Amino acid sequence: MKNKKRDVKQNKKKIDKIRKIKSYFLIINLVLCTFAFSYLVRGEDPLNPEIPVNHPAYNSLGEFKLPSSTPTAAEISGNSAGIDPRRIISEELANKIVPKDEKFFGKLTDFFTKDIIKNLQSALIFAAVAGGIGLIIDNNIKGTNAASSASTAAGVGYLAGALAKKLGGSGLLGAWPIGIGAGLLIFTLLFRKKSEKIVQFTCLPWQPPVGGDDCELCNNFEECTEYTCKSLGQSCEIINQGTEEQKCIWKNPQDVNSPIITLGNLSKGYKFEPDTLIRPPATGVVIEKNNGECVEAFTPLEFSLNTNEPAQCKIDYNLTQGFEEMTYYLGGSNLFKYNHSERLSLPGPDAINALAPTLENDGTYTLYARCRDSNGNFNQDAFSIRFCVDPGPDTTPPRIEAISIPSQSPIQFNITELDIEVYVNEPSECKWSRENKDYDLMENQMACSNNLWEMNNNLVYTCKTNITGIESRKENDYYFRCKDQPNANESNRNANAQSYHYVLIGTQPLNILEIMPNKTIYGSTDIVPIFLTVKTDNGYKNGESICYYSLTDNEENYIEFLETNSNNHEQRQDLPQGNYTYYIKCVDLGGNSVYNSTSFNVKVDREKPKIVRIYREAGELKIITNENAECSYSINDCNFEIELGIQMFSLDSKAHSSEWKTNQKYYIRCKDKYNNQPDPNTCSVIVKPFRMIDENLIEL
Repeated sequence: MKNKKRDVKQNKKKIDKIRKIKSYFLIINLVLCTFAFSYLVRGEDPLNPEIPVNHPAYNSLGEFKLPSSTPTAAEISGNSAGIDPRRIISEELANKIVPKDEKFFGKLTDFFTKDIIKNLQSALIFAAVAGGIGLIIDNNIKGTNAASSASTAAGVGYLAGALAKKLGGSGLLGAWPIGIGAGLLIFTLLFRKKSEKIVQFTCLPWQPPVGGDDCELCNNFEECTEYTCKSLGQSCEIINQGTEEQKCIWKNPQDVNSPIITLGNLSKGYKFEPDTLIRPPATGVVIEKNNGECVEAFTPLEFSLNTNEPAQCKIDYNLTQGFEEMTYYLGGSNLFKYNHSERLSLPGPDAINALAPTLENDGTYTLYARCRDSNGNFNQDAFSIRFCVDPGPDTTPPRIEAISIPSQSPIQFNITELDIEVYVNEPSECKWSRENKDYDLMENQMACSNNLWEMNNNLVYTCKTNITGIESRKENDYYFRCKDQPNANESNRNANAQSYHYVLIGTQPLNILEIMPNKTIYGSTDIVPIFLTVKTDNGYKNGESICYYSLTDNEENYIEFLETNSNNHEQRQDLPQGNYTYYIKCVDLGGNSVYNSTSFNVKVDREKPKIVRIYREAGELKIITNENAECSYSINDCNFEIELGIQMFSLDSKAHSSEWKTNQKYYIRCKDKYNNQPDPNTCSVIVKPFRMIDENLIEL
């Protein structure tokens, strides 16, 4: 559930609106104060900036007056410098007069040479004042860059005004209008307010409309399949399936009863009772611990609702008028089924009130559920689930529930750092260290989701960090600790007293020791079975890995071996005659990968073995075949199976021997390893031994 996110967000919007109004007020003051401060620094008269206000020509009231007559000697001698003030003023004003024939580029050169140091000093003063005011804006509105924008705008604005003044600008093109305009333009271009917006989206399977008003439209199609029929309505059904009278109808159109909801399974350690505070005909339950206490904050609570017919179920923390107005599907599923499970984790009232005090949450929640059947009938009176979350002060430290890459995971060779996510049961701040030490002493801060509504789908909060210093070929130890309630007073926060021990296993490179076949393979049929075999070693767990093969060496075309996930891998391929190159890729659990290839020929051998020599040796009959073969014989005829004949002895599968008897014939049949053999009732050779009596006589 979303834990009253909507009310929290609305309250946050009000606070942001007040901060925005304050910021506009501060921005206006920023501009006014910056230029007002310039008078204090430079001491110039805004109406006549050519003569400083502390000039001797000003009287005590700040009025500028020239003497009406020539001063007496006493007046001149009374001046500490003995100088006629009219002469001082006239000379200074004369020096201010720019000759009409002075060139534009001469003034521009003076600005960037003689006057550059003075102007830069003044611009820096302007920038410092504006930056300080901008810093106040940044502190009141999160995500702004008013300090840097204002300081840059003030400095550039002053330089623009000073340049306009040097070039003799007046009126709308005078120093003040140009300086202010340039400053405002720069501030507008640079000022940014960064904001975060949480967008929630769900991907649910498409469901046909409820009811069955359109079911019979299917019967007008050339073919009305079951899929087409049921896509027209939740209550559409095929009858007389497989016959000429197959039709799509609205099943049970007179159904007006809504599903009956009951509470099913509940988390271990909890019980439920009927809610006696509900006025009939509405129904509901109260959930509490077996000892009668409230649900613990930030602890998962799981329950299921059962219906007496397949139905969709929704749940909301607001009591709405109907089914469609409800916000969430129970368990995030819009399927029609009998059992619907929901799992939620809620903050305690302290956490909500600290974030949005105006909510004044007391820790009691009531959830409302409705279910709708395939005919669109839903519960007019919602089924309520009421429970309370422990209102007591949070005295338990946060729990690290899981990590995106589990502890004891292998890491690829030569990888020295790793981005991971740590999942905590409540909003927290987390740190890590290479040593087991207190939270405050840990050196590395994680970036955590600290807002109540930033819970992910697994009901936990995410902390992201980059683990560094990973060494290969060894176990790397890390220690995590967290502290809860980021927005609470430091004295009320709870930190882990024990570290979460996290281990990453550094590995070594993965190797392929052997790939077979790597030579010519023979077969006796058009398609020859080939067995690709790969042996791996090193890497993680002595080469335990998953291997893939490809004919193209294209990363997208690799196919996983049928027998793999060990250090011996095998894949059968049935191939015609030809030349082949197979590319092999193996990857272990740590991400170590290795590539190799093998080439081989496939040839088809349909020739039966030939007997190339027959002779007697050492009192035995011997025959020689042209290839490796298995031979046997019969003393009757050629009509026998080689496996059932009298086997001839052979050491190398080419030289075959048997006993020598002159009083019998040897009907010999041979086959090679591809089962090429003579046709039935045909011999490879028929041998009749004989004995020489003399040169001209033999004994048969």
